[in-house]
Amino acid sequence: MEGYGACFHPQARITFVQGTQTNSEGLTDFLHGQRLTHQSAPSPMKELPLSMNIMMGKGIAQAEVRWELHKQGGNRTGTDFFTLAKTPEGWRIVALVWEQD
Repeated sequence: MEGYGACFHPQARITFVQGTQTNSEGLTDFLHGQRLTHQSAPSPMKELPLSMNIMMGKGIAQAEVRWELHKQGGNRTGTDFFTLAKTPEGWRIVALVWEQD
């Protein structure tokens, strides 16, 4: 989780879309929730990319990633849309919008 968190800009926003509802949070809350979810899982969870489409600009990029989450009780699929910006520290995720199928 530390490596994943390092990919984000400190001011990144993460938005979960479910139907017509959205829930947005900052990076700290998002990573905390992810850690708790993994720690409380009865067995290890593993997320695998199924496909990826990347569009690049000079200092910005977008990536669409279809994924499958393997976990006890059944697998889940969904889509992540990442927006990245080139920073002095390198490319960082500034926004993540995701949904689960």
